[in-house]
Amino acid sequence: MSWLIRMRGLIAVALMIAASLGNETIASDLIALSEEGWHTWRVPSVEIPGEERIYVLMRSGEPAKIEVPGRWCNNLPHNGEVIDLGLVSTDESIDWLQQYVESRTDIGSDALAAISRHAGDRSLNVLIGIVESDADQELREQAVFWMVLSESDDAFNYIDRLLTKK
Repeated sequence: MSWLIRMRGLIAVALMIAASLGNETIASDLIALSEEGWHTWRVPSVEIPGEERIYVLMRSGEPAKIEVPGRWCNNLPHNGEVIDLGLVSTDESIDWLQQYVESRTDIGSDALAAISRHAGDRSLNVLIGIVESDADQELREQAVFWMVLSESDDAFNYIDRLLTKK
């Protein structure tokens, strides 16, 4: 009997490890940007109804530029061929972008801006997480800036609580 209980425990642990390994590779497997040049995908937008289009310029296997044309910038960031990945879920897109947020380059700020344009609670939770973290002051200020520009009621409520300490 104890052998059966131990075996079930080992199987449960193995399944949890496999699930966690799978979760870490979802974004890199789904959004695999290995080719040089511009890539794009669409995600549900913070503006309802609608979609945002994320553009990423890859150079030497790394993102060199991340852009989200829209209300502030209607110009497309490319003038050549673009690899279109189609519609991507909010979570998959945010997972991919979030790995570049704390970069000390323009890519970090661009990734943060792109995250703020995603629909749903996750994007706001990422921004709040940065504001409440030990991240450097500039990154935290950028997170607040993008919260304001998202024009989300939940973001404004959060900022109001910050300002009034409620």
